[in-house]
Amino acid sequence: MTATTQPAEGRREKTNAIKRTARVSGVLYLIIFVVAPFPFLLGGASLVVPGDAAATAANLTASGLVFRFGMAAETIVFLVEIVLAALLYVLLRPVSRPLSLAAAFSRVGEAVVQAVNLLTSSLVLLLLGGAGYLAVFDGDQLNALSMLFLDANAFVVLVWGLFFGFHLLLLGYLVFKSGFWPRILGILLFVAGVGYLAQSFGHMLLPRFDEILSVAVIVLAVPGELAFSIWLLVKGLNVERWESARQADRTSAFRTASV
Repeated sequence: MTATTQPAEGRREKTNAIKRTARVSGVLYLIIFVVAPFPFLLGGASLVVPGDAAATAANLTASGLVFRFGMAAETIVFLVEIVLAALLYVLLRPVSRPLSLAAAFSRVGEAVVQAVNLLTSSLVLLLLGGAGYLAVFDGDQLNALSMLFLDANAFVVLVWGLFFGFHLLLLGYLVFKSGFWPRILGILLFVAGVGYLAQSFGHMLLPRFDEILSVAVIVLAVPGELAFSIWLLVKGLNVERWESARQADRTSAFRTASV
């Protein structure tokens, strides 16, 4: 092997590595798209009867395994989110190190809140589990406490929506500025972030519009996230432009360190 071929092979390996990173990111994003609805479908809409704690408790007692599957799906989502946050940081770092780091932290923050929210689901299962020490509560009290924790769970979903909406704003800006992805993807992701933030803040400030905001966030968020995930999986990114941005970032970092 000559000295000329070694750098060429090194560049080719770096090119293949960044392409793999982009496509793995796309796969992980699609996994989230497929799995994320299950916690809501299995733990929320199918079992919770709004305003009726007794009926909800009966559903949960009869379909406890379904509820647990929803918890398992939520666990898969937040674990995948952590890995995806790291991969997106690698892809976006050449655009802006501080903003890509902030985007990664906000996505990890979302995952942490999702993980903590499993506590509310676990408390529901404990309250309806029939443990002997719960004999001090009567049935109506247990049902009411279970409903309370389910309502708390729904509210915490809106809390992690704040983290995720902020992440999407940063992600949309970085994708728009990157030059190695189409700008329309950045615009769609930014709009998705606005949708999540509008839903979360709307619930706090104008809860009577919850149903409208729930529909709005789907309409605003799905196109951008789905388009970005498919683009990552099918197209990856423009490697030449990514490499140029990386070289410019390294030069800028070297100059800063030299000052």
